[in-house]
Amino acid sequence: MDPTPIDIETLLPHRGRMKLVEEIVALNVDHAVTRATVRPGWPLSDGQSVSAVILIELVAQTAGINNGWVRIRRFGPEVDRKGWIVGISGVDLYADRVAHGTPLTIRAENRFAYEGFREVAGTVEADGNLLAEAVLLLLRSEQEPVLP
Repeated sequence: MDPTPIDIETLLPHRGRMKLVEEIVALNVDHAVTRATVRPGWPLSDGQSVSAVILIELVAQTAGINNGWVRIRRFGPEVDRKGWIVGISGVDLYADRVAHGTPLTIRAENRFAYEGFREVAGTVEADGNLLAEAVLLLLRSEQEPVLP
């Protein structure tokens, strides 16, 4: 059995109301699938729903979980787990708002990876309906550790 941890708190630096992802469904070196349920305490909430802009953050967190897991597997459990700088290459939002209580499935896949750079394609769905597609650019500000 792989000793690499797969709990969200180990893989993602977000805490409190910024920790949106609730469950890891699938995880491998190329992609991750997560789940979340829209909550009133989320950023961009108006009391009944959240702005669809938050869906971009869900893709980013899912990508962070994926790439954090890959770093731990490659460099060990004590590797620096600081986050990534994220840029948006492209995004299509197919809803303006998402109601509280809506269960979401988020996918993020590394389309290109080179050292501390990633291009990630992601989607967010609710009940089989596509709510968002995004292409994110991730950059780590530190150099990769040197393997012995």
